[in-house]
Amino acid sequence: MMDFLLEHEYSLPELYEFFSEVFDCSAERIKIYSLDEFSSATEALDCSGLDGICVFSSVRGSASQLLQLYRYELPDPTLCRRVIDIACRRKMHCYIPTDSLNGWTYVGDDGMPKRARQIECDEDDCYLFELL
Repeated sequence: MMDFLLEHEYSLPELYEFFSEVFDCSAERIKIYSLDEFSSATEALDCSGLDGICVFSSVRGSASQLLQLYRYELPDPTLCRRVIDIACRRKMHCYIPTDSLNGWTYVGDDGMPKRARQIECDEDDCYLFELL
């Protein structure tokens, strides 16, 4: 599983378009659920034929939307590079985790990746970052 954060909330069609590009597949091969839909699923999810499963939820702080990828075939470093590259091209404001402790990559207005550090927040569903 991999989590990353969007600074602004994106619609479901925008998320499908983004992940279609990340996974290099059609939107039909991706399933995106809200946290409520995913949590209330009473049957086992059929993952056959899917290239990705994502769950989104609203958060507060430096980000507005948490994306949790539950199923994907790409190795984590490849997935991170693809997300960063596509976010840079689209100028999509987001935070992508790096291998270092509390380390993140931030993509903002200029479409250039920058290093960021997560700051501790005492509230639930709150993510705070500072650029390095």
